[in-house]
Amino acid sequence: MEIFNTGILVLDSTIRLTVPLLLACLAGLYSERSGIFDIGLEGKMLAGAFGAATVAAVTGSAWLGLLAGIAVSLAMSLIHGLASITFRGNQIISGVAINFLAAGLTILLGQNWFRQGGRTPQLHGDARFTDITF
Repeated sequence: MEIFNTGILVLDSTIRLTVPLLLACLAGLYSERSGIFDIGLEGKMLAGAFGAATVAAVTGSAWLGLLAGIAVSLAMSLIHGLASITFRGNQIISGVAINFLAAGLTILLGQNWFRQGGRTPQLHGDARFTDITF
């Protein structure tokens, strides 16, 4: 019985941790089909997650945090699109720059705003989405 419970826990954590990566893969596939090679997906995910956690921690609303995460990721995508399409820059360099920008800004802003070594505070109560039960 213990092996069965362990297997269920491993499957649960695998699905839970794989979903964001699969969504990023779908975004990369969508941008690839439109003609943009998007290396900066990790940076957009990082910046969006930081923006969502920051707004949720400050406002106490998970829904406002979700909207902020979408807005931050959209802003990073607009920067990448502006550099790649409007200014005809190299898409690889622009994507790597997005990754570096997100990695640097999230650490810098996290340390300056929250004084927790680049991390956002733990979210409690309404700042977190409730568990989905079946």
